[in-house]
Amino acid sequence: MPAFSDFFKYHRATSPLLVSAVFLVFFADSQTQLGFAHGVLFTPLVVLASLTGRLGLLHTISVLSICSLWLGYLVSPAAPEGFSGAYILANRLLATLAILLLWCLGLMAIKAQQQQKRQYLQEQQSKLDLNLASAVAALSHWYLNDHRKIVTLDEASRQLLGITAQELTLEQFICCFDEKSQRFIKQNLQLSVTQQKATTLETKLHQEAASPVWVKIVAYPDPNNPELIRGLLQNIEQNYQKASLLAEQQMRFMQLADSLPVKVWTATAEGIVDFASVTFANFCGRDTKTIVADWLDILHPDDRATTIEIWQHAVKTKTPYKVEFRILSKDGNYFWHLTSASPIFNDDGEVMYWFGSAMDISEQKALWLKADQLKQSLYQTLGSITDGFFTLDQDFRFTYLNQSAAELLAACKQPGPGKLLSEVCYVAGKDFSPLITAIQRSFYKQQTEQLSFTLPGTALPITFSVYPAAQGVSVLMQPLPASARIAAAVLP
Repeated sequence: MPAFSDFFKYHRATSPLLVSAVFLVFFADSQTQLGFAHGVLFTPLVVLASLTGRLGLLHTISVLSICSLWLGYLVSPAAPEGFSGAYILANRLLATLAILLLWCLGLMAIKAQQQQKRQYLQEQQSKLDLNLASAVAALSHWYLNDHRKIVTLDEASRQLLGITAQELTLEQFICCFDEKSQRFIKQNLQLSVTQQKATTLETKLHQEAASPVWVKIVAYPDPNNPELIRGLLQNIEQNYQKASLLAEQQMRFMQLADSLPVKVWTATAEGIVDFASVTFANFCGRDTKTIVADWLDILHPDDRATTIEIWQHAVKTKTPYKVEFRILSKDGNYFWHLTSASPIFNDDGEVMYWFGSAMDISEQKALWLKADQLKQSLYQTLGSITDGFFTLDQDFRFTYLNQSAAELLAACKQPGPGKLLSEVCYVAGKDFSPLITAIQRSFYKQQTEQLSFTLPGTALPITFSVYPAAQGVSVLMQPLPASARIAAAVLP
């Protein structure tokens, strides 16, 4: 019977055979006088269709059977004389009801089979998932019969404990673990039995190796048997190694951060400061926990709003952070610091944490301020002299020119800072090449040049003294005195 059922379930010829059988029964019915119970012949076909387990085929055969049954009533030869028409209709109706009943029963059977199949697949998948989870988590199983005081181990547990016996006494089982933990393990197992509560603890195996393996022991009461304690063993040595390595790395980072001359700090991915080096604490005269808890308190009040705005923007956009602000020292004075931070990303491109530093630039800030003051003083001095003076950068753009230079270059094209020399010294039909060539030659050869040149469009000879530097050139413009001009004109 199973082989017959399997044939109808899996053979490709099942569908055409059943459809052909329906038409064969219809043909026989159409050639036979009414009164014969041909409708009953359709019912086995519906049963066979339900055995295939295919809903589509069951529906097709059932519908075809009912249609063929009543079509045969219309096309079959008339019944013999004296045969009751009511009997013929009753026969056809009963056959239809039988087909419908078998149709419903087959439908219910197929759905039940499908539900059982789904449940079976789910159970198999659940078992597979559990086995995979146990393998990944390095889980093994054991159970304790409290009445017999016997612990039964599965193969994975025996391998983890390094023993071959499948059954151990409770004392033997406890002796497999570190001596310092044995008493605690026994108390927890008794607690699981008496109070019917699950317990979990981590300990080391009792081994003579230099570094015994760490394991996790889980014990929980069996809900169906109060005398039975089920448990798990998990190898967590890798977790302990990772935790130990991480702690060692954190300690080395803190030692390195504390030894650096700059002040080091870190923050979470959300921008919350969570570490400050000892260098920070020594400078501020506060402990690191106080600095981490309220780092804004050590900033100058005038710098806080700008610092927060720039920091929040950096955290939101995940871009490097750099800002200058003043930090309160332990002597009560504020010192300028250049603070920068970079986001540290993981493999998925997400920020893990921020690494930052703060460098004291108060001395540099004072030097920059002094340099700016000297620069302004120099510009004021240059602006008051009668000789012209201007500077060019490496690209020969004007960076500065005093009033006298602007007046002397008035015949050129709108001289001013940011303008190119070749752009300023260009007038249609006029030749500025001697001046431009002398300036460029002085810069490239880093040699002082001196040139007497009359700017096109003027009658005033000017002595151009060019002084090169790495950043550009400085040019001094000295108009020839009247006496020198007259002498130059008189000489043949």
